[in-house]
Amino acid sequence: MYKNRLKIFILAVVLLFIGVILRIGYLQIVKGDSYRLQYEEMLRNVESLPALRGRIRDRNGYILAYDEPCYSLYLDYRLLASDEKWEQRQIRAISRELSLPTESARKVFRLRADTTWRLTRKAAELARSKDLGVQKLPPAEVEAARADMQSTVSRIIRRMKRQEKIVGMTVRGQRQAHRIVSGLDKAAHVALSLQLDKTVGMSVRPDNRRRYPYRSVACHIIGFTTQVWKEDLDAHNISPSEGNWFERNAVNYRDGDSIGRAGIEMMCEKYLRGKRGFRVKQDRKIAKDTPASQGQDVHLTIDIRLQQDVEALLGGRNGCIVVLGVANREVLSMVSAPTYDVNRYQQDFEKLIGDKVNLPLLHRAVKKLYPPGSTMKPLAALAGLGAGLIKPGTEYNCRGYLHTPERFRCWHRTGGHGSIDMVDALKRSCNVYFYKVGEGLGIEMFGEWLTGFGLGDKPGTGLPEERPGNVPRWTDVQRGAVVGEARFMAIGQGQMAATPLHVANAIATVAAGGDFRSPIIALEGGPKQVRRQLPVPSDHAESVRRGMRKVVSESGGTANKYFRQNMPVTAVCAKTGTATGSKHIPDLNGNGRVDPEERESTLVLQGDMAWCVGFAPYNNPKYTFAVVVEFVTSGGGGANAGPIARDLIHLLESPKYGYLK
Repeated sequence: MYKNRLKIFILAVVLLFIGVILRIGYLQIVKGDSYRLQYEEMLRNVESLPALRGRIRDRNGYILAYDEPCYSLYLDYRLLASDEKWEQRQIRAISRELSLPTESARKVFRLRADTTWRLTRKAAELARSKDLGVQKLPPAEVEAARADMQSTVSRIIRRMKRQEKIVGMTVRGQRQAHRIVSGLDKAAHVALSLQLDKTVGMSVRPDNRRRYPYRSVACHIIGFTTQVWKEDLDAHNISPSEGNWFERNAVNYRDGDSIGRAGIEMMCEKYLRGKRGFRVKQDRKIAKDTPASQGQDVHLTIDIRLQQDVEALLGGRNGCIVVLGVANREVLSMVSAPTYDVNRYQQDFEKLIGDKVNLPLLHRAVKKLYPPGSTMKPLAALAGLGAGLIKPGTEYNCRGYLHTPERFRCWHRTGGHGSIDMVDALKRSCNVYFYKVGEGLGIEMFGEWLTGFGLGDKPGTGLPEERPGNVPRWTDVQRGAVVGEARFMAIGQGQMAATPLHVANAIATVAAGGDFRSPIIALEGGPKQVRRQLPVPSDHAESVRRGMRKVVSESGGTANKYFRQNMPVTAVCAKTGTATGSKHIPDLNGNGRVDPEERESTLVLQGDMAWCVGFAPYNNPKYTFAVVVEFVTSGGGGANAGPIARDLIHLLESPKYGYLK
């Protein structure tokens, strides 16, 4: 009895498994193609809902970047690729729709295709005219708009063929519509929609585009977005094994999506980017509706109105101005000139990248390494004091040169300063005094101090353009030149190089009595702030601050005559610098090297880098600044950067801003 029951149970289990296997085989083999086609048909009925990118705001809430609702024109890939099978289906559909013979339907198809391309070209012109803010495009801009549109089409075709080759079969993108023209306004949308029945493979859909209301102001800080590249898809997208199709495509980048490519847009990409939504239609009804979610807002520490006024201080000259809060090292303003209109980055790219002389795309504040000149003398003074090499009252005799008249001269006074102590050496910017300090410190010890001030690392805001400074060590210098290099380091010459943000933050560290903090520019998305306390006793810091105060307040100070013409109410401490920089020889033919004819070009830039750095107020430092004017041929730091620094302080203490009350 028991054996019979066991046999029946085993038979039932075997039959069950046979049934399951037959059912799986039926679903996969017999019905597999049918279900796959149904699933693909469902996906073709999925309408993507674009996500708004988060906004970028300044410290007062002013919007610096936002997504503007607009419309985009899409074309079916099979129209772009002239797919014969697709064209035949369209012709048959027209034949049924209009009750026409095949040949007549083919003529209608050709007419609709021609209309489609004509409207696409018109849409490209409309989008460009809105960007330029004009009613009618000049002929050159018309050609440029059409060329851009055709370039987009060619790029999509190349990308789809490459993907097809990789997977060895038709890919989904070859059965979809692709965005060809974006940035269309409502009027353009209405005009195009009225003619859709005369087109084939064309649709106009809601979209958005990135807008920058302050145009060129803070352009290098804010950055820009571009369409994703293949490398972005490989780097950021989750794999097909993770989540279902809808989950993956809510977060995955797709062809035509935007991604941050520079500045805050790139640094804070994961905060700014939203999630795509979906709308699934079945039998002309909405079966599923998942709304898109907007990206997070990112708040910056800069004051965009102040940034606008600070940019004007350079008066069209190439250079940089940085303003930092001493207490928390928030970047209040960071100007790099020349600037460019971020809204027109794509259109003006060839012009911008082709300007090899002025380099408008270069973020000078965090990427360009300058010889810092005499702005290093306050750091050398603190290092000398900290090492026990000097005291505030230690005097050296300046004869106008260190050992011989031919080398290591004191350019600020031909006959020398005579016997001079550290405080007055800062006031008068005596090279000989600091040659002696550098010589006593040596390249290794001084290098450690400069590294403590952050000059050997990247500035620390997290901006992708940042570069580390160059702090020489003995291994970097020829054996016989080590002592000479240490002397040069103390006056910010030789191999010593730093960005303006490096120097501004180092001076902020002086003002804060050795409290080093890396600068902050974004309240979301930036790296963790680095903090360390340098071994700077309060009396050492005070003696250096006193010397910097005399630079401005006393006759003989290198910035005094430029400040006293319109002396700010606030007590300012400063240090000027005039650094001999390398010539800028533009790579005019773009071959990546300097050719003889380029070396002799009249476009070669040469001259000094004029600096003025400092902080205010003297007794309670709140803000520090660094001003650089490039390639000056007369005057120096005091004459060229000093008046700009003075006017900057006037801005900070003005009722409009009130940062220095």
